[in-house]
Order: sequence, then structure tokens, then C-alpha cells
Amino acid sequence: MVNVFGYISIQPDWTVDVSTALESSAPGKFWVSAYRLGEASVHGHIQVAKSVSADGTTLVSLTAVDAAITAEYMGPLQLRLSSASTGAATPVLYTAPRSTVACSQVVRGTGVRSFDVSRYGGLLVAGGDDGVLDVYNTQNGQHRVSLEGHIGDITSCVFFPSGQVVLSAGTDLRLRVWSASDGTNPVTLIGHTAAITDTAIVGLGKNVLSSSKDGTLRLWHCGSATVLHTFDLSKAPVNAIDLVAGKESEEELPANEFETAGKTVAVACEDGRALLVDLRSRETTAAFASGVPVRAVAYAHSHGLLFAGRSDGIVDVWSTDEPRAPAYAFKRNNSPISALRLVQRAKDGPPLLCVGTEDGQLYLVAPETTSGKLTSAQVVEELVAFDVDPITQIRTAPSTTPGASRQSIWASGRTGKVYEF
Repeated sequence: MVNVFGYISIQPDWTVDVSTALESSAPGKFWVSAYRLGEASVHGHIQVAKSVSADGTTLVSLTAVDAAITAEYMGPLQLRLSSASTGAATPVLYTAPRSTVACSQVVRGTGVRSFDVSRYGGLLVAGGDDGVLDVYNTQNGQHRVSLEGHIGDITSCVFFPSGQVVLSAGTDLRLRVWSASDGTNPVTLIGHTAAITDTAIVGLGKNVLSSSKDGTLRLWHCGSATVLHTFDLSKAPVNAIDLVAGKESEEELPANEFETAGKTVAVACEDGRALLVDLRSRETTAAFASGVPVRAVAYAHSHGLLFAGRSDGIVDVWSTDEPRAPAYAFKRNNSPISALRLVQRAKDGPPLLCVGTEDGQLYLVAPETTSGKLTSAQVVEELVAFDVDPITQIRTAPSTTPGASRQSIWASGRTGKVYEF
């Protein structure tokens, strides 16, 4: 059974209207809409009013007009909204970006196809449809260097653990290794026969992984620019991968292979399967078939949960010890899932799942377990910045906010901007 979540969509720049109301005596307003698949939608707006208490504290009141929605002001960047009429009765936190990096793709009009932030969030690299990547300082948005060499779309880019080297891939069938300092490209990896769809760094980065529309996953040695192994996984495209480290071992590895032991690759296939592949043994250890193209995957190894985002808007949650049917499944509407990312929480328990869709929804789901078994899930936070704009990438980084309950989340779309929540 697929659980259908009702949800509320709000004006992406709602913070502007709230700020305007706080800076003047005139009330502000922003639009809201409540949806549940198969039911009539509800549309209206939230009226924003300012008042001052007896002790001089500024108070903000939110009143729904023409919509059965309850709203509560939580601060300059956050609201709580609920709507019993569309099944979104539990109040959910709505969060606006705490920072924004405007990429050069804004000017060039290509949008951001892929991006990454360095391990501690100091640098950001982003690429679009014109084959150019750009590196920025995340603190001030300053452009540092352009990485030029790809022909066609950039489909993936990721920092090595050092934060000073970038791996990129594109529709030109090539992977490139770059210096994020001076833009040089010392290594180019050639071997795929169709567009590359995703990449991952193995350990410290002597080896890297790539997936492709040619149906393969390839393990590379950067130093010699050679393929160590080609995993022939499907006759259809491999859309995305998630490399996860498990228990390490001290076994001896072949020449030019480093840190592959104990690592598992979750694989999203267009043929409707989600796979788990042991990187060291080269074996497919589990296969989960839905029959619907899988566009994104995220693997919570320590909890035995594989999340698979499908082209029909469903997220299947598979228990790795039961491949016959998903332990849980949910959807909001029929918009394809475009990105998934696990988000670590400050407290114990399964990680949160950040879900991105092709119609611009970006939200956090909390899996709930009983006796170690997944029993349900609920939406706990909406990340608001995109307006029917496909989510192209989600990344995480350690939070710099004192007392934060989760990691920082970064996301991109076709606006040419990358947002941090």
C-alpha cells in the first residue's frame, strides 16, 4: 500500500512579505495552497500583521484567508502550517534558506545541473548545461575559478575529501579531475559509451566511481586513469548511485585498488530495480524490483533501509532483509522523484530523508521504527525556495548553527542558485 501525504505549498519568497509587514504598519500577505492527491485543492493567502506588546516586544500574527489553514510564526525564517482538510493536520515546519549562493549559471541562463559543497562548507562547485563548472566561497559568494573542458551538460560534480580537488562528469562521456584552486585538469577518465549520470569518491579518492546511461558502474584508479572494473548492471540507464561505508576489513586489495572493502553501492536503475552492490567482491548482494524507473536512491546501511525514488512520484522504503515488497511506500503526487539524500540528526534513530521532486518540492521525512522495524513515516519539515522548479541536487554538510537538530541541507534547481537550509 502506498501512503498518500497531503501537503501545503507556500509562496517561495514568503519571507519578503513578512519582512515588509514588520518594517511598516501595513499588513502583508503571501499565497498558500493545500493539496491531497485525488481531492480538491484549497487556495488562499496568509495575512501578516504586526503588533507591539506592553513590554515593547514585536508580535507577528498570521491569519489564513480563503483557506482552512492554521499558521504560526516561528521566526524570520520559519513558520508552522497545518490543514486538516487535506490530510496535513499535523503542524509542519516551513523553513526558508539561511544562505544563498548565486552561481554564474544565473547570467549564462543554464541553471545548476549539479553542485557540491566541500566537507566543512567553505567551497561550492556548480555546473550547468554549458559544460562549465565554477567554484565559489560559500561565506561571501565570491567566484574563485572556472573549470572549463567538458562539452555538453555537467551531470555530476563532487569534492574529494581534501576540499581542494573536484571530480566532474558530463554527457560528453568523460570524468575530469580538477584543482579547485587554479582550475587545472591533470586527469581525464575515458571509457563510458553513454552519458555519465552520477559519481562518488571512494575513501580518500585514489579510486572513484561513475554510473552511466550505458547501464554500467565503473571503478577507476585516478593515478593511472584506468578502469579497474566495469559492473554490467542493466541494459537500461543507471540513473544514480549512493556509496556507503560499512565495516572495514584488512584484506589485501589488488594493485591500484584502495579502500573498497566494506563499501556498498546503492544503484537506481531505469529498468525499475534498485540494487545493492558490494564494491570489493563486485557482487550484487540484493535487488529490489518495482517495475517503475528508479531515479534516485539513498541507503541507510546501519538501519537496513534502502530508499528508492521512482518516476511516478512514489518513494519505496525497502528493508534489506525482505526484498519481496517494500516495508513502506509514500507519495504526494505524480511528479517524479529527482533527488534523495539522507540527513543525519543530532539524536539517535534513523536519519531523516530529504526528498526532491521535479515540480520543486523539497521536504524532510522522518522514518519511524518499532523494535527495529519500520512502521511509518511522516513529513517533519518543508524547505521553501523553489517554485515548480525541478530539484536537481541535494547535499549535506555539518551545521554551523549552535544546537542544530540536523545537518545543513543544500539544494539546487534551474534558478541558477544554490540554497542552504
